[in-house]
Amino acid sequence: MGAVVAVIVALATHPLHTTFTQVAYRDSDRTLELTVRAFADDFRAALKADVTDSSAAAYLRSTVTVFDRTGRALPVAWCGVRRMGDAFLFCLRASAPQGPKGLRVHVAILFDRYSDQINIVQASVGGRRTALLFLSGDQPKPLL
Repeated sequence: MGAVVAVIVALATHPLHTTFTQVAYRDSDRTLELTVRAFADDFRAALKADVTDSSAAAYLRSTVTVFDRTGRALPVAWCGVRRMGDAFLFCLRASAPQGPKGLRVHVAILFDRYSDQINIVQASVGGRRTALLFLSGDQPKPLL
């Protein structure tokens, strides 16, 4: 019981810095859709300003990268934001005309702000599910 109390006290005095990204490949239009959940206060602190579509899109395009099988970065398009409680849900899309095989991602959101940042990615591609964990300094990882 003492260990549980110690963990609760530690979390209360030092917040956990995480994002959660869901990735799905859509066969219908051959795109990869990424939904990023980030805590609003952490994201605002990283932007050092109010969160607008343009500021969020610019920041996310600089920290979320999708690579094709040749290692070329795919353009990432902004598809919106909505507020959900204490978090933002951001939508990004990348056209992947060659299909999902060989795609890699790199999610470096908030690494520039928090040394303990952890970015979790859950991908659903072609009926397969994959979970990825990104820490500062990690390289791109395959979706499949």
